[in-house]
Amino acid sequence: MLKTENLSKCFGETQAVSDLSLEIEKGEIVGLLGPNGAGKTTTMQMLSGLLQPDSGLVTIEDSSVRDSVSVVFQEVEYSSKLKVREFLHMMAVLNENTSEVDEVVDSVNLRDYLDTFVPDLSGGNKKKLNIAAGMLKDPEYLLLDEPNAGLDPRARKDVRDMIQKFKNDRGVLVSTHSMEEAEKLCDRVVIIEDGEEIVSGSPEELIRNIDAEFIIKAEGDVPSGFESENSEQNDFFEIHTDKPHEVIKQLVESGEMEDLDNLSVEKPGLEDVFFEVTGRRYEKSN
Repeated sequence: MLKTENLSKCFGETQAVSDLSLEIEKGEIVGLLGPNGAGKTTTMQMLSGLLQPDSGLVTIEDSSVRDSVSVVFQEVEYSSKLKVREFLHMMAVLNENTSEVDEVVDSVNLRDYLDTFVPDLSGGNKKKLNIAAGMLKDPEYLLLDEPNAGLDPRARKDVRDMIQKFKNDRGVLVSTHSMEEAEKLCDRVVIIEDGEEIVSGSPEELIRNIDAEFIIKAEGDVPSGFESENSEQNDFFEIHTDKPHEVIKQLVESGEMEDLDNLSVEKPGLEDVFFEVTGRRYEKSN
């Protein structure tokens, strides 16, 4: 188990992380969630040993942090004109792990790009290459800082699938500002703000325990017997309900469904958990 106890870090008068305690078991993916500036990257740096905490401990059972943890940060610059094959071989030699290069290449779906120069890769494939480099250390715990930031939906799914495969006998910590990504990827999440934990648990458990409703949206006139929650906007209406199936059934049986366009149903998510705990809407980042 990778564990932190009361981890704290200040930069001048700014409290970046405050008394943060985490546990990451092998075989699970834990999400460290929060808006930009919440303390996620600082926490990752302390967990990896790159930054010393002002107080608190980072421990791993029967091992050292430096030998057991590999961290992949969000921004990695590639200035050298190496091909993917050459870059991975170099990383494998540095980590004394040349026997697993082929396995790692296949796990990140980069075999078709082995002769591509690294700077010429797409953003999604650069992310995969970053993670592959982290995997070549053969770590017990892999720390990923915003692995899906800036990627298109297809690339995000590829990276999610790759992380899911990697967790089989290892622990993974993923920092992200995307609540939606965390719901799809993580077994447990820890939501932080201003460096402090505000809530933690499995996404399903956290969402189930809040008082949030489904939102049915559509363009057209508000159906009879319902009130719209967005009266200031006339192009579409919103119906908030904890029984979406009954509402849809009523619209179909009354025939009013035929007069509606672009109908969608939004289920409660981790953004609603954030609102329930803080009283504020979650600020999405680009």
